[in-house]
Amino acid sequence: MIVQLLQALFVLVLMGNMIAFAGVDPISRLVTAGITLVFAVQLRRLPALSRSQRVALWGLAVLVVAQLLPLPHVIRAMLQPGFAEVSTPGWAPLSLAPWATVQMASSLVIAGLIASQAARMAQTRSGLPILLMTIAATGVLAAVLGLMAEGGDGTKVLFVRDNVFGGGVYGPFVNRNHFAQAMELTIPAAIALLAVAIRRLPEQGLARQKAVVSALASSVAIAVCLAALIRSSSRGGILFMTLALVITAPWWQRLKHRSRRWPALAVAALLLVVIGSLSWTRLPDVQERVADLVAVEGLEGNTRVDLWRGTVASWKRSPILGSGLGTYRYVIGMDKPASGAAVLEQAHNDWLEWGATSGIVGMALLGVLIVGLGRMIMPGQVRALRSEIRYALAGATLALAATMMHEMIGFGLQTPVNRYLLATWVGLILGLWERSSSRRRRTTEAPT
Repeated sequence: MIVQLLQALFVLVLMGNMIAFAGVDPISRLVTAGITLVFAVQLRRLPALSRSQRVALWGLAVLVVAQLLPLPHVIRAMLQPGFAEVSTPGWAPLSLAPWATVQMASSLVIAGLIASQAARMAQTRSGLPILLMTIAATGVLAAVLGLMAEGGDGTKVLFVRDNVFGGGVYGPFVNRNHFAQAMELTIPAAIALLAVAIRRLPEQGLARQKAVVSALASSVAIAVCLAALIRSSSRGGILFMTLALVITAPWWQRLKHRSRRWPALAVAALLLVVIGSLSWTRLPDVQERVADLVAVEGLEGNTRVDLWRGTVASWKRSPILGSGLGTYRYVIGMDKPASGAAVLEQAHNDWLEWGATSGIVGMALLGVLIVGLGRMIMPGQVRALRSEIRYALAGATLALAATMMHEMIGFGLQTPVNRYLLATWVGLILGLWERSSSRRRRTTEAPT
């Protein structure tokens, strides 16, 4: 009963936040925090992590404490030479906006608890399909809402809430790039489900019927989400999703007989035809936008390169420990390019923004975590696993690759629901890694 309740709450977190304006409203964040507290109460142990990953997580916790701990002005001037002239005299935290650092740390904890629950579901044979179906259904929900709102009233989000953030309305989003990133984080789940279904088509009886239904549902989900991605005209979303599909192709290929390729090729061809027909009217707009990938709307002619230069200059002011997690919007005013009436709150590059707010130490710790995840999803290891686990990890690799590239020119993970989706994929990797590792240990220890 408890397991089913936790799974229902997990579905509510993803799909509920997608409906409730992508989780940006305070009430959505409050409800999500309350649900993740339930995950924390029921959490018996953390997912299996390598020693380096555990050290990195503890290092991040120490970094946050160090940024919030009051220090004398002389030490802060040494660690933050570029902010010495504007820092508070006497004792004060390194973080130039402590409340923002607390909020960022809380959001990371919430993402960690979501990842823990996802890992718990991925470890069970019945929980993994539910996890993938939840991710895919969340993407379909976002895509349908986006397509419905595309030609509607641009001043209303979901025809309900005033669009106070500006930008174009795509379902619960007000930023086409954030909407596209949600597609990047959900389409891989539908692809994984489709791959498993195609793999099981040769079976007989009820198993084959279930495989056919799953293949049809997954194909519809992929077609709708990819069409919505293209119609959003997000340059980065289309480009990086395509690149990620090419890069992660080795993770999907493990077919022994060429004859088995034909069902997959036929489904792929049909999907391409459907997606192309649904997106045909927006292809000229996509081509025009891709021609100038670094341009930013509404910043008085400044490009992303100009914003990145200002971010690097801000990083140099506090190179070791940063200005404080979550403080970017409060400190970039000292180094941003002239942007007229536009207010700059993000660097349009989450990698640089993380570096500027956490310093070299924060970048090193993040790198350790990413390298640890990369070791868990190496192609040689993934392709040796059973089909349902292999395709789920391939989908996770696709989602991570697209997201990591898109974050070089965007800040989509600062939308809560996108952050929760990424945490879900991370948890899936951890859960399946522990599941496959424990199985290998049992096989090794079994008597011959």
